Order: sequence, then structure tokens, then C-alpha cells
Amino acid sequence: MEEKNRIYFARTYRRLKANIWKGFLYVLFLVLPCFLWILFNIHMLTFTISKIATRILGREFPGVSMTIRESSYSILGTMAYIDMPDIYPNLPFILLNILTVVILILFLGSGRRKGKPIAIFFMLSLLIHMITCVYFLFAQTEFPYSIGQFSDLYMKQQIGIWITFTILAGIVTGFLGGRGYLYKVLAFATIMIYSILFGGIRYILFLYILHRFSLLYMGLMFFSFGPLFDFLYLVAIYALLTDKLTRMYDSQKGRAEWKWS
Repeated sequence: MEEKNRIYFARTYRRLKANIWKGFLYVLFLVLPCFLWILFNIHMLTFTISKIATRILGREFPGVSMTIRESSYSILGTMAYIDMPDIYPNLPFILLNILTVVILILFLGSGRRKGKPIAIFFMLSLLIHMITCVYFLFAQTEFPYSIGQFSDLYMKQQIGIWITFTILAGIVTGFLGGRGYLYKVLAFATIMIYSILFGGIRYILFLYILHRFSLLYMGLMFFSFGPLFDFLYLVAIYALLTDKLTRMYDSQKGRAEWKWS
């Protein structure tokens, strides 16, 4: 039988002590340049995404007028976004959506699906969509948003996500222990690149849905698949990083660096 010379406490009571100097250098030479690059290239980023979007959507909607407009983004300069004609749903389409929502809510609220986190998320999203459907059913002409306004707001919130994620990703990766900086750089770069690519692809998809199927789905885009949805991949990539670092610190060389509460 193998004997253990040392028995460690339960992992619940262990933590990693951040290396302040290494973390400071990490932020200074990686995070800060990325942060400044985004601040001074907002117009370039948004214009590039808008330009690509018009080319893709132009093939899907030939003959439809698409205009790249500019608006002010506080003291950081201007940003670009796409303006397109609005499409409103007809009565049969609204009623079909209401019926579909009722069926899906009953399905998600029954059987083994009842009370599951993913079922709760989709039920809340369906309730948001139901409210939008009822609004369009009785006051369609009073709907206060156009595709152009949605596009403008989307780009502004996307810029906010890029700036926020640069700060958050830099802090949570840079001050997580004092080892594995290659993995930390990789995680930080993955978060930032994925955020830009995901934001651009989602922008094109949202505009496609709004013009193909009408403004009826704007509520879902705002409240269910908007900024809060982005934190899913932020947490997922961070979880992969912490799992890798945990394995590193659980090795024979790294165990001594755990701090015990």
C-alpha cells in the first residue's frame, strides 16, 4: 500500500496568492495596449464590421437599400452602423408566434425539463417574446424602434462589451496566481478575438432576422441574446483557464504554492 508523506487539506480551503509584480507587468504590456487600441480604433472596428455586413446582407437582400451611417460615441469619437428599411409582421404571423410560444412554454414546463436551468432561461425568453407579440398585436404602429435605431444601439453596446471585457479579462487572468502566463495570454487573446468575431457575426445575423422576419424579434435580441449572453463565453474561457492552472498547481512542483485558509 502506498503511503502519503503529506495529506493536504480539502481543496475548498485553498487559494492562490497573486504575484502583484508579474500581474502589474502583464497588465502594463498586454492588457493596457489592447485597451488603448480598442479606444482609438472604435470607428475602424465598427466600420469594418458594417462594411462586411452590407456585403453579406446585400447578397441575401438584393435591391434593398443599406446605408452605413455614423454617430457619436461620447469623447471616444464616432462609430459606424447600418440602416435598413423596417419590416413589420402581419396578423397571421403574430398569431403563429403566440401559438408557438404557448406550446413551447407548456413543453419546457413539464416532464424532466421542468425547473432545469436551460428550460428556465428559454421560458423567460419566450415570455419576453410573448410580451412583444402582444404589443405588436394591439399597437404595432406605436413600436418605438426601427432597425436603424437597433443597429446604432447594438454597436454602442458592443463597444461597451469590448472595453469591459478587456478590463475584466485582464484582471481575472493577470492576477490568478503567479504561474502559467502563456495560458493566461492565450485565454486573454481568445476572449478578445472571440468577442470581436462573435459580436460581428451576431450583428449580421440579427439584421438578417429583423429584415427577413420583421421587427417582432427585436425584444429577444435586446434582452435574451444581447450583452448578458456574452458573459457565457467569458466565463467558459475563464473556467478552461482555471482548470488548466489547477492541474498545473496540483503537480508535484506546484502544490507548495497553494495557500490554505
